[in-house]
Amino acid sequence: MKFKLILFSLILTVSLSARKTDVGEVFFNNKQYAKARTAYEQLLKQKPNDALYNFRYARCCYELKDAESAITHFEMSGNKFPMRDLYLGELYFNTYRFDEAIMAYQTFMATLKPDDIKLTEYGRKIKQAENAARLLTKVDDIAIMDSVVVNKSEFLQFYKYSKDLGSLKQEPIKLNSRRTVDKITYTTQRQDRIYYSDSIKGRMDIFTSYKLLDKWSTPISISDVINSSSNENYPFVLLDGVTVYFASDNENSIGGYDIFVTRFTPSSNSYLVPENIGFPFNSPANDYMMVIDEQHKQGWFATDRHQSAGKVMIYSFVPNEVKNVVKSEDKDYVRRAAQLKVYRKLALSHTDSVSFVQNEVVASENQMKFIVNDTVVYLHLNQFKSVDAVKHWTELHKLSADIKVSTEKLKGLRIQYADSEMSADKKSIAGTIVMLEKKNTELEKLLTEKTVQLRNAENKSLFEKK
Repeated sequence: MKFKLILFSLILTVSLSARKTDVGEVFFNNKQYAKARTAYEQLLKQKPNDALYNFRYARCCYELKDAESAITHFEMSGNKFPMRDLYLGELYFNTYRFDEAIMAYQTFMATLKPDDIKLTEYGRKIKQAENAARLLTKVDDIAIMDSVVVNKSEFLQFYKYSKDLGSLKQEPIKLNSRRTVDKITYTTQRQDRIYYSDSIKGRMDIFTSYKLLDKWSTPISISDVINSSSNENYPFVLLDGVTVYFASDNENSIGGYDIFVTRFTPSSNSYLVPENIGFPFNSPANDYMMVIDEQHKQGWFATDRHQSAGKVMIYSFVPNEVKNVVKSEDKDYVRRAAQLKVYRKLALSHTDSVSFVQNEVVASENQMKFIVNDTVVYLHLNQFKSVDAVKHWTELHKLSADIKVSTEKLKGLRIQYADSEMSADKKSIAGTIVMLEKKNTELEKLLTEKTVQLRNAENKSLFEKK
């Protein structure tokens, strides 16, 4: 009797396991990946090393955008399924494990026939992974000031740069019934030259034209060094007139559009070979429209990484005068820095706040540099979202001006005190100095309080908007 019960239990377990397998397979074949994952999760509890269960569970995680779980279980599924390495190649690439992506793609390509047309496609993916692996060794350590998600069709409206840089215009070009692209026109500050993108036989290139007396010169290609057999778009020229930023999906990109930089050399009347500016500005997605305001130490770029169709993220950042490479032995930290998951924070200690506001922030009432929080810095008055914050800024501006006048007066009095030979004069000057020092102390205390009030008002407004 006992033997029969054990046998019945075994048969029931096998039967239930088979049912779960069938259900999981049905969900999987019908692309109901969430339900299939649940079914295979239960099966893996019974057979954690089963190759098929791991592969299908990983595939469900892949379809459900759970990259880390997908990688773990694809790796556990072994070499039985050739498609495993194709999925792993993509997953490694998108998680910035580029060396591993190269090996996975090479393993997958080894399973293809010599005349398979997919060899070219995956050869390009390996090239992109090699580009990315090289660039990952010199990730730029930048400070992000702000970020905002906007409609791609109007993204340039959110670039709050100075008019001294020139102007940018965005127009849609319909290449075919399925594809619309941006035509970007950059006009120099003197309005005597334009750089713009346009379509040539379905491919985007960059052109330039000069202002003549009453018309524009015939447009010409900016340079064969810049325009390639791929797409080039989103031109911007620094105030120096020789440094050009643009986006391209050429063979040196990581994937999609990447941002490149080149410089014109008058001696040779040509441009230097464009350089991919690397991480964290570029990614496996589309990254473009680099604008840098060197005078106000602010830059912008757009990206569609992690965005839904028709949306882009605009980052504003503090450009480094010299590239500041992320230095860490922690490869995971470097990868996260390259993905903008970690970055330098802009922060000041409380004791630094008065001197910062007094000496750096208040350049004028409308143009300034004010740290709102660890990741948000404003350069223009119109960036404030809170009405109270604008009021506090005006008061802050006046206080800073008063402190500056008082400080200059103190300098003059101290010089007079040192030069005076009469004790009576020294006594009178000393009394005035003490009075002004007391006044300055009170003004600086008030300045600190107003700075805190301003930050609190603006941060409250930003938090409420979220």
